[in-house]
Amino acid sequence: MSNIPRSRNKSCPHEEEVLGNKKFESRPPILRQMSSGSLNVRTTDSKPQRTAARTKTTSVSDKTDTALPNSMSMGIMNDLLECKLCNKRLRRPKMLPCQHTYCLSCLQGLVQPTSKAVDCPDCGLQVPLRTTGPDGVVELPPNLYLDSLLTVLQQDIACGAGDQRCSRCQTVGSASSCQHCRQAFCTVCWASHITELKSQLPSLLDQLSGAKETLDHRIQDFRDVCKRLKQHINLAVEVKIQTLRVEEEKLNIRANELLKQGEESVENLLGRIRDTEQTVSKGSDFDAISENKKKVAMFLQLHRTTSALLDEVSHWSEARPTFDADNFRIDMAGESKAAGEVEEADDVFDDDTVRNIAQVNSPDSLYHHYRERAFTPRVSLGRSVLQRPAGVAVAPWDEEVNMYIAGTEGRQVLVIDRNRMKLVHQLSAANMLYPHGIAFSKFLREVYVTDKWNHCVHVFSAEGTYLRQLGKKGHAEGHFQSPEGITSGPGPNGKDDETLLYVCDTGNDRVQIIHPCDGSVIYILGILDPLPGHKFKRTEFNQPTGIAVSQDRIVVADFGNKRIKTYSLTGERLSEFGSMGEARGQFHSPECVAVDHLGFILVGDSGNARVQIFRPNGTLVRIFGGRGSSPGKFAWVSGIAVTNNMDIIITDSRNSSVQIF
Repeated sequence: MSNIPRSRNKSCPHEEEVLGNKKFESRPPILRQMSSGSLNVRTTDSKPQRTAARTKTTSVSDKTDTALPNSMSMGIMNDLLECKLCNKRLRRPKMLPCQHTYCLSCLQGLVQPTSKAVDCPDCGLQVPLRTTGPDGVVELPPNLYLDSLLTVLQQDIACGAGDQRCSRCQTVGSASSCQHCRQAFCTVCWASHITELKSQLPSLLDQLSGAKETLDHRIQDFRDVCKRLKQHINLAVEVKIQTLRVEEEKLNIRANELLKQGEESVENLLGRIRDTEQTVSKGSDFDAISENKKKVAMFLQLHRTTSALLDEVSHWSEARPTFDADNFRIDMAGESKAAGEVEEADDVFDDDTVRNIAQVNSPDSLYHHYRERAFTPRVSLGRSVLQRPAGVAVAPWDEEVNMYIAGTEGRQVLVIDRNRMKLVHQLSAANMLYPHGIAFSKFLREVYVTDKWNHCVHVFSAEGTYLRQLGKKGHAEGHFQSPEGITSGPGPNGKDDETLLYVCDTGNDRVQIIHPCDGSVIYILGILDPLPGHKFKRTEFNQPTGIAVSQDRIVVADFGNKRIKTYSLTGERLSEFGSMGEARGQFHSPECVAVDHLGFILVGDSGNARVQIFRPNGTLVRIFGGRGSSPGKFAWVSGIAVTNNMDIIITDSRNSSVQIF
């Protein structure tokens, strides 16, 4: 359009151009002034100094419809109307697609008779010619703006009121204005001008065709880029898969080694048991001893051997292997750690606070209660009463006097009067093999006990009568695989008129919410839809072992994942906290969990031999305990319960003890 260099990607002639450091519209300033009727120009042979003109272009773009000083206007016009090839006034200006304009004759001098294109002298753009040689240059579109400006400069603009001068034949009279080139044409010349505009339509088609071709190339290049992108993704995934396959093979080898070691250990233990059985069964050897002292010594030896074997059997498989998905390793949950390896408990205060629920009726007061409380046990029961206790719970009837403790070694549930600390009753059944978790229904006056080895839930009356069995071994809904934790609580509506059982189906990596009467499944926690392209459902749990329910949420101890997860009563996931480790707020095999009357969460961090107390949102409040066998210490926290009067009852399977704080 003009000889001022333009960006090659600008094709609209009405876009702004940059001259020096200022912006101007593509339409020459002289034409803008012509359209407002504010410019009177006389053709003159004198040429103003360009330097002076350029220094006066500061406010051209800021003044609209106002006349420019003649010197500045003429300087700009001389710049616009100069051919950069011959350095003279343009003659029959021809515009290239890059918007650079030159004299027709100058452009014709650049092509040979056989040339099929002309190169822009300024930017080097190669412009195809419809006709070979100089005649093809003639077909290039004229620069109508500059052409009209040249015409205006050759004639005075002296039209009467209401009349206009035709920019082509210079006739003064009625004329039509072209919105494209901002020129006026008489009726005769208007038709000719329209024909000229029409002649430029093929040029627009050529540009549009070129744009489509450019777009085709660009999208093809983009397709190639995306194709390579997917190849890189697939390659990276394959590398990761191969790496995981190698790790999978190593882990499977390790799992097989653990299985082999376990089987060899059991076989060795069974062999020693059989040998001892044979020795004990030989009564003749005992009778053959003449001296009574030697008979006593032999009995003591057999008794010690038998006790050692029973103790070894009792502790066998305490180190339960779990898979740590975060660190991609096998974790031997239950392996003892030396004292000092675990984060120490919080400081213990000398004086215990009064455990009056009326004084801890708000979250803040309860927080301070836990912070200031001295966690020293008031009562401690040992091996004389218990053998490897598991879950513990307090019956909601009889003013919470009786606590129920699952005795795994004796295959029974012990009922102990907390006031007198005496055994008052026992719950047992012929088909109960390994009692673990305990729950109650106050409305039905029933006791529910999970059986880890018989894969079911046993139901007793409050008086101790065996009533029924819920579930059996399996993977279907309502079936169980090594269930451990159990609790009772309100249904999805949150009302106490409907008591449901919440069972940790540990071996199936899920939590089943069932009806206490017939074991029918209400809903299941932890099961997720299959991943795209897979048919098997997923689970978000890894051996859930402990569960507690408050008035508005479910709290699950995810043993294998070393986390505590909370859900609404309708099963919606709310939050999770914790990770593998010994630091504050971390867990190593969290086996059991309880909630108090305000929803504070107490976690039996079994592998770290301690109890951690959290607010309902997962904020750590207090830690107490530590590894050991003295009062206030633990070897493995296997059960935890909180009473209405703020007593905390903790069972310890390895120390075979129960402590009440």
